Amino acid sequence: MQITCPACAATYEVPEALLVPGRRARCARCGHEWEPSANAPPPAPEIPEAAPAPDSFPLIPETPLVATSARMIATPGIPPRRRPGVAIWLGWAASLAIVVYAGYAAAHHRGAVMRSWPPSIRLYDALGLTAPAAPAKP
Repeated sequence: MQITCPACAATYEVPEALLVPGRRARCARCGHEWEPSANAPPPAPEIPEAAPAPDSFPLIPETPLVATSARMIATPGIPPRRRPGVAIWLGWAASLAIVVYAGYAAAHHRGAVMRSWPPSIRLYDALGLTAPAAPAKP
């Protein structure tokens, strides 16, 4: 069934099973809440008034642009954007520490890596890291 927002005339296709008495709907476009009924016909579309003659348009808008943009920024129902907290910075720091440690381990234990995974020899050669000398046996 199709329901229409009474505030902005946005239409939505909703299964009739969801349209139970007492259940409210919220418009995704304007945020208006209303109680749709399953057997109510959709409202008739509004007929716009005839446009005024071109010479009657005002040259200066009635509301300043600053006020219009301020209203657009401070939209009710949309929470303001929060700054990242301490947890996000700790997560980034931990991720960086893991990457640095993995690089250190790959460089420090390159001999063992080269023995266990021979294709890595080409990578270490490209990076200018050669296999460490084998320890001398007494």
